[in-house]
Amino acid sequence: MNSLGKVLVVFVTASSLGFAAFAMSLVSGGPNWKGESESAELTNDFVFTMAPGEKPTYAVKARRTDAPVQPATPLLAEAVVAARKRQLEDATKVKGELEQKIAQIKPIIDQIKALIAPDAAGAKSRSDAYDKQLEQLNAAIQTASTEFTTKSGEIQRTRKTGEERRDEAFRLKNQLELLRNDLFAAKQQQKVLEDELVRAEENLKRLERRASQLKQQVGGYEEGTEPKAATKAE
Repeated sequence: MNSLGKVLVVFVTASSLGFAAFAMSLVSGGPNWKGESESAELTNDFVFTMAPGEKPTYAVKARRTDAPVQPATPLLAEAVVAARKRQLEDATKVKGELEQKIAQIKPIIDQIKALIAPDAAGAKSRSDAYDKQLEQLNAAIQTASTEFTTKSGEIQRTRKTGEERRDEAFRLKNQLELLRNDLFAAKQQQKVLEDELVRAEENLKRLERRASQLKQQVGGYEEGTEPKAATKAE
């Protein structure tokens, strides 16, 4: 009996553990509705709220319009399913609008495709023309650069010549000032010499008159006559 009791205890314990594992597997293997309600896929479009109480209720509303998706429900799974359903309806509506727009755009796309070849040919023609103009502009720029270099050399030479001419002008101006000073000094010297010449001529005339008087006096003595009274020399 003791052995049978031990066997029964072990059997009951093993059965309990197996049932508990089976129950846990059922709970963990089902949908995670809370995780679904907090997923970015739903929270980007919807807002889930819970009203606490003896029996909590869950509500869901659109994030952009703040409009409720369905009335409050005690089942979070129902709120999540309603949000998924509204999301599917919105996606289907957007898909229909896009398909309608695509149907409207298709004829325009065909028209645009028909214009691609002429536009491409025109674009290539304009590109070739622009390339040719660019080559001409490059050649003109090269010519202008060469002319500019030549003109720059000429300008440098002209500037150097101008500086030399300016230095020569300054030198000649200084030389002219020196010549003017020399001319002024020569005129002053000439004036002094002219005055000296006038005085020398006056002295010469006075000496000539004196010599004439002396001749007259000497001539009177030779004839044996009394000399005349000498005139007062000037």
